[in-house]
Amino acid sequence: MSGGAAAAAGSVVVASAPGSVPLSGAAPGPRVSIALDRRAECRVEAGAPGVVIEAKDALTKTAAADVAELVAKAPGSIAARVLELADVRSELRVVTEWKLPMGSGVDGDSALAVAATAAVARIQGRNLEPQELLRLAREASRRTGRRDEDGHHGALWGGVVLTEGVGDALAAKALGVDPGRIEEALLLVDAGEAGAEPARPPAVRSAGLMERVVAALVAGRSEELVAVLGEEALEAREAPVPVPGAQRVLDVVRAAGGAARSLPQGRLVAVWAPPGSRGPGRGEAVREALKAAGLKPVAIRVDLRGLEVD
Repeated sequence: MSGGAAAAAGSVVVASAPGSVPLSGAAPGPRVSIALDRRAECRVEAGAPGVVIEAKDALTKTAAADVAELVAKAPGSIAARVLELADVRSELRVVTEWKLPMGSGVDGDSALAVAATAAVARIQGRNLEPQELLRLAREASRRTGRRDEDGHHGALWGGVVLTEGVGDALAAKALGVDPGRIEEALLLVDAGEAGAEPARPPAVRSAGLMERVVAALVAGRSEELVAVLGEEALEAREAPVPVPGAQRVLDVVRAAGGAARSLPQGRLVAVWAPPGSRGPGRGEAVREALKAAGLKPVAIRVDLRGLEVD
């Protein structure tokens, strides 16, 4: 089956990892992302004839005699590229699932790359060291043409991650942030279908501003973070991604006292609006304003589990 120890026919490994949402910053400068309770899952079964990959969310299935043929048929498949990098030859079935709509802006591709890399390695009898797992997952993403600058570390670790740099110079570390503070302040709002024009690349933020973002997050100063994220929006001078309803969401949230940013390459808007400490505050005002505008925010939970392999 592969370069590792062959798994017995009928063996099954299931791995899952969380998707991430960008809260602040832009590559190649410092940026902060948060792992959410929306997970990509990969199930690998040994003993199938040839190689088969199936994406439940996309309702696609590709079968081939070997991995070379599989990659030729599905060059943009993360699962196919993971099998290629693992030197798999045949006799595996890989089933993946990502439970958010395509184009949401939440990074499920990186989560899938991490989960698939871990699952395929495990069924081969290999337990990868974290850095090697990240290297392989990022390379699988790169071979499909996807950007891979943030989400892989969040998928592996969970929680809140600070990254900086790109490519071989990418550095990342986990931030010790109270997940309860994030969950009470962070909302996602669907702005509708994306338009045809590509998003303009976001401007890199100043180091001083990003230091303040990180300091406020780690210290749990949610109210201060509203102001800092507002300064970031002014400094970046970004047009929202080309979603017709995005500017409306941004305007509603900011008028009610919250902070908001459109997610790169997606239809969701991330909203930061902490609740009042002694009675109604920004969070309550923003929720009421969104409701009055006919917009339904989705509360999130922070994923602290990271990668799991069974």
